[in-house]
Amino acid sequence: MGDYHSVGLNYEGYNSYEKYREIATLFGSDIADAKRKEERREEAAENAHCNYDFDSLEVYDKNNYHTDCKKWIDITDKLDLPIRVESTIAETRMHDGDFNYTTTESRIWRFVDEETHYNIDFEICPREMQADQHGTLSGKIAHTKFIWAREEDQKGWFICNKSLQRFAKILFIDGVDYLEGWALKLNSMPCRDTRHGEWRNRRVPMKDKDGNLSKNKGIALLAYWLRHGFMITGEKQGDKIISYISPNLYHYITKEDKHCLDDAFKYARRHSYDINTIY
Repeated sequence: MGDYHSVGLNYEGYNSYEKYREIATLFGSDIADAKRKEERREEAAENAHCNYDFDSLEVYDKNNYHTDCKKWIDITDKLDLPIRVESTIAETRMHDGDFNYTTTESRIWRFVDEETHYNIDFEICPREMQADQHGTLSGKIAHTKFIWAREEDQKGWFICNKSLQRFAKILFIDGVDYLEGWALKLNSMPCRDTRHGEWRNRRVPMKDKDGNLSKNKGIALLAYWLRHGFMITGEKQGDKIISYISPNLYHYITKEDKHCLDDAFKYARRHSYDINTIY
């Protein structure tokens, strides 16, 4: 390997440069350029950041609502759930691989639990459907930005789980297949310190439903959400993508093998698929 510092590159940059040269030698510069552009576009999409005014969302109720949230308001009213619905417009800026930047808008929703003061910020997104899923699943996911409370309102796992189940209940009744989020251990949300200080990035043993401790320690924030009933469904930049699946999706996945998700939920104290979605 050459001295990548001498050409002004870091290790990753040098590897990318060498890969480009290899593809160009084998297939020509046009293909190498197209490949590099696509890699840059994918990287830009992965690192794109959704920006919105966190403290100035519009509040909706049954007399003043956005069309897309009317059913949520009806559900909270009928089931007497203490959930307030809010919304705002977010902007995401990214480039196409050739550094031609565009800004797209999307709608961010927030459910506020007025009893516990926990919140969830999310965006409703479509997902690709397999042929046999049509008619059974909706193809809607709630891409979750944050589940949060202000430091003075952070009251522990049980209170947070109470709100999470309320939030999910509304979305599952509306046909959302699952909530998906990124268990980013070093995120921007304030966190109440414990006697150990900042706890989210600590490594802790995890206890499964049978009381057995994991052989390897896991990140505390990930362990926290696994206990809530999330399952690991991917990875991004070294942290896990996690999903909170609806009863409908759970029964679809397990219809051939009732135990196929047992390992995925072995750390869960409560399960998303047990949420009552009768409405």
